[in-house]
Amino acid sequence: MAGQKIPGAKELANGSWAISLELDQGVLGPSVLLILSKLAQEGVKIHPTTAQKILLLDIPKDKVEDYLARLEKAGALIRKVSPSFQPRICLGKPYCYLALGETFPLAQAIYHRFRGHPVPHKFKVAVAGCPACCSWANMVDLGFIAIKSGYKVAVGGKGGYHPQPGKILGRVSSTEEALLFMEAVLEFFNRFGRPRRRLATVIEEVGLGPLMEILKRVPALKMYDQNV
Repeated sequence: MAGQKIPGAKELANGSWAISLELDQGVLGPSVLLILSKLAQEGVKIHPTTAQKILLLDIPKDKVEDYLARLEKAGALIRKVSPSFQPRICLGKPYCYLALGETFPLAQAIYHRFRGHPVPHKFKVAVAGCPACCSWANMVDLGFIAIKSGYKVAVGGKGGYHPQPGKILGRVSSTEEALLFMEAVLEFFNRFGRPRRRLATVIEEVGLGPLMEILKRVPALKMYDQNV
């Protein structure tokens, strides 16, 4: 029946069901890979999404709860709350020759700290291992771009019909500082944002002043420097 809800699954336009897997570090473990292989043999389509998640398609309704149980037993992270704040990431250190910093640890910390945090509209996060921004960290609502001394922070980027890069507002030197910076940005977005308005639009409407005031109230962000 259309409109029925099953936590962790969603009915699609063609009447089949889908399950979305989240990857807190952008990687899949062996137990989850084994289950995905078995489900693919049973007819499930495995779709890696542009947001670096795994979407399972063409699931019959009578199989949904069984598949959810098998996936969770294997340790899969199933999207049951929204938003998830799973960052898009590139490889970073120690895998990429160009990388100036790691991406996996910060992505995992962001995912688990902010999963389910309320926002007035969608909010995309990315972490890049260097200023080349292969993960498009310079084109999302909040991007962390590795430099030798930590991460530059880009705020208010977006894609879509009228793309624009984020504004580099400062830098952070650690994962904890990055989380505090994100907390401040989310506070700003929740205070001034509204449905169907991306962060970039909110900044255009109210300016950066209120956000900068919130950031200045966070003592740990003493490295905050608008001119990095």
